[in-house]
Parts: sequence; structure tokens; C-alpha cells
Amino acid sequence: MLLSILYIFLQAAKLLRQHVGVGAALFFGFGLLLIGCSKSGTGTPNTGAANLLTTVPSNAPFANASALKQVALGGSNQLFLRADYYTENGRITKPRGLYAGVSGFMLGHTWQPVTGFLEKRGNQLHYTAIINHHWSLLGVRVFTQSGELFEGVMPPAKN
Repeated sequence: MLLSILYIFLQAAKLLRQHVGVGAALFFGFGLLLIGCSKSGTGTPNTGAANLLTTVPSNAPFANASALKQVALGGSNQLFLRADYYTENGRITKPRGLYAGVSGFMLGHTWQPVTGFLEKRGNQLHYTAIINHHWSLLGVRVFTQSGELFEGVMPPAKN
């Protein structure tokens, strides 16, 4: 598959050189090089998602229940949220953690979870996740939309 993509790009550069000139072909090749060398994400190694709830101490005991939520970000990108919480006799007692991850690929866009909140209302958990949306052109970040807000109700855990 990689070879077929390379072949398509070489044919496009050949057509540019024939119809527009060597300068445009070099500009096209340089643009492809910038796109190919661009990095996605924060550049830090993935050592597991951090807990977005900053008020929970790191030595708190593990929760005994969790719920998952998937939110569409656009294109093939999805925001995955996992809420960990404590239960007692089938009732939610308090939230323990909110973890976020982004999957998918869209050229020129990256999303980065910043912070989040979980609130117990009745026997439901309401989540709020704040995400930064980065826009890039040829691998260079040109705009950051800070603080995109995603809110909703976590689905109940399946027993």
C-alpha cells in the first residue's frame, strides 16, 4: 500500500513537471516532505492516559466500576472517555477518574485532551471534557482552538 501511494505521488510530480515546470514540481515535493515529516500529538511517549480529574490523589484506591463513552470529533476521529467510579449496592457513591483518548486520522487536525470533570447526579455520572483542537498546514500548526467542550451523561456500567 505504501508503494502504491509513493507511485501515485511520483506520477503526480511527473505530471506537474511536464505541465507546470520544475519549480512547481520541487514545491510539490517539498510540501509532501513537510507533510510526511510532521508529527502528530504532543511528542511525549504514550505511557497511558492521565487522569483528567486533578482533585483525585494518585494513591487513591482503585474504583470498582467503570463506564465507556465514544464521541465523534469529525472525520474518522473519535474521543473515547472512560469514567471510573465507586459503587455500593448498585448505587454510584463517587467518581474516581476520567480518562480520555483520541483515535483516528484526519490530515491537518489533532485533538489533545486537557482536563475534565465528573459529577454525580442521582445515580448518573455527568462528564465534561475539555479538548484542544490543533489545525496544521503542511505539518506546521497554524491555529489552536482551545477549550472545545464536550458534555454528556456516561452510560451505565454493564454487569
